[in-house]
Amino acid sequence: MSAERFWWAQRAQQLRYTQLDVARRQAETWRTGLTGLTTLLGGVLLVKGRENASALASPYPWMVLTLFLLAATALVWATLSAIRAASGVPGDECLLTGEDLARWTEREVRQVYRFITAARYLTLSGLFTIALGVAVAWSAPMAKPDQPVVRVRWGSDQVCGKLLAMGEGTLRVGQRDRYYVVPLTSVVRVDVVPACDA
Repeated sequence: MSAERFWWAQRAQQLRYTQLDVARRQAETWRTGLTGLTTLLGGVLLVKGRENASALASPYPWMVLTLFLLAATALVWATLSAIRAASGVPGDECLLTGEDLARWTEREVRQVYRFITAARYLTLSGLFTIALGVAVAWSAPMAKPDQPVVRVRWGSDQVCGKLLAMGEGTLRVGQRDRYYVVPLTSVVRVDVVPACDA
């Protein structure tokens, strides 16, 4: 056996004993990156996001909220999975033999990689859901502003309803299924009211 092959064989033997440490370091790196990414995304969404999703037309505000809640849930689970992979779970099992320790190490390494894989997929799902929520928030139509309710008095008559339009010398006031056109020259008073009397 050549010296190079012997060195690689020794290296392979040493890696068997440090396999769990290597897996834990990878999980710690993943956890740190995930924490930074989540913090960055949260800051960007708070600073650059649309100011008020409730100004969107229905049902888009609920869609945006649901998507962001799903994304937050996915990122929290990803972080918890990465923490579990990096830290393990405290146990009360006492391993007294080398065979027991070897089996436990193999099982723990598999668990670490399983949790890192779960964290990776959850992170990608969370990022995709955030992107979808931002796309909905930016492309959804805005809700139409409510027209003010007014009471218009002219001569001895009055009408109460939503102010539909004003221009060309007239006011247009709507009541349920009809509207009234009142010439501005005959208007005595216009009051904005919370609601029309029944």
